[in-house]
Amino acid sequence: MVHLTTSLRSHRLIPRVTLVWAGLAAALLVWNPHPTALVHFASTSLHNLNDHPLLAILLSVFTLANGWGEWVTWASLSMVWIAVELRLGWVRALVSFVAGHVLATAGLAVVQAFAVASHLAASSLGSVTDDVGASYGFVALAGAGMAHAVRRDRRWLAAAPALAVISVIDVTWWTILGHAIAITVGVTLDLLVEEAAHRHERTSTAPAA
Repeated sequence: MVHLTTSLRSHRLIPRVTLVWAGLAAALLVWNPHPTALVHFASTSLHNLNDHPLLAILLSVFTLANGWGEWVTWASLSMVWIAVELRLGWVRALVSFVAGHVLATAGLAVVQAFAVASHLAASSLGSVTDDVGASYGFVALAGAGMAHAVRRDRRWLAAAPALAVISVIDVTWWTILGHAIAITVGVTLDLLVEEAAHRHERTSTAPAA
């Protein structure tokens, strides 16, 4: 029994989401070290989301436009994602990551489609060829982690500027908007999960009528 408990605890210390992403992204680069064509196909542009939405959303999260240099950048930041994942648990981390990636991609596509239809943006916006990467998922995970930490110690609000900096460095205004949506998704999911947990706790501890 002691061995089983120790084994379960050790498994909780494995950052599965971060490691799986890093492994699949690296495998994709090994298989296709010059991913120009793949980047064009995987980009979550309006054209690709209309033509092959599921493949674009799935492939884009593992496709890195700048190759190994970009992979090393994300790997260098992995301490942040790992810390959050170990705190939240891999299931909540996975939900935050996937929801952030999917909802930010979809939300940004809606805004871009409206901008093009209203002639607020050029029609060429629909064919952007390099909108790939895992940043939406990772900043959503960071947002969830920060919300979780701030509830326990408000001093964690000091981390907000760092998250903001990560979200705006070397990206377009459209990507910044996508990051804002993703962070909002991560924070909202964490709040909803915590509220559901508190409601369940109140229900389970309430005296029987």
